[in-house]
Amino acid sequence: MLGEKVIIDTNIWASHALNYPEVVEYINELISNNAEFLMPTVVQMELLSHWEVETNPQVKAVKNHYIYDMTDKIVDVTSEIAQLAAQIRRKAKIESNKKIKGPDAMIAASAFIHNAKLISNNNKDFAWITFNFSYRGQLLSYVNPIKDTIAYASFIKSFELPNLPDADNLQENEKES
Repeated sequence: MLGEKVIIDTNIWASHALNYPEVVEYINELISNNAEFLMPTVVQMELLSHWEVETNPQVKAVKNHYIYDMTDKIVDVTSEIAQLAAQIRRKAKIESNKKIKGPDAMIAASAFIHNAKLISNNNKDFAWITFNFSYRGQLLSYVNPIKDTIAYASFIKSFELPNLPDADNLQENEKES
């Protein structure tokens, strides 16, 4: 029997793919507790939008693993979800002059509609929604499994490519040679 419903945001899947320990441990705990993994189609789109899906079979396999093997149910963005996402965005803008991106509002709306816990590393938007928005008297159930943001930032930085000169600078350098 499946346990609580969860929606894993794209940034958490990305951290899991990089084997960030806190995220791996958290997802393993969800699996141990028989959590039901729901994936909004907007998260599916974000996962498959990564450019390396086109050029790197390993990256494509990892993304497909999250979508087709680890997900119990893919949930479509319905009219009800779209309307709730729009309401979230309007309230954020009106009350806090805050701009919440459409995909993030749809992910939060999906969590509300499906009564699922949202797992993300987007405190900027989802913490705001948690404390400022309710749906049918229910607050957003939001968890960020990444507790040490400084260690996480350092971890992510280790994966960044060194800064490369932009194309204009390369052309200028070639002209000077």
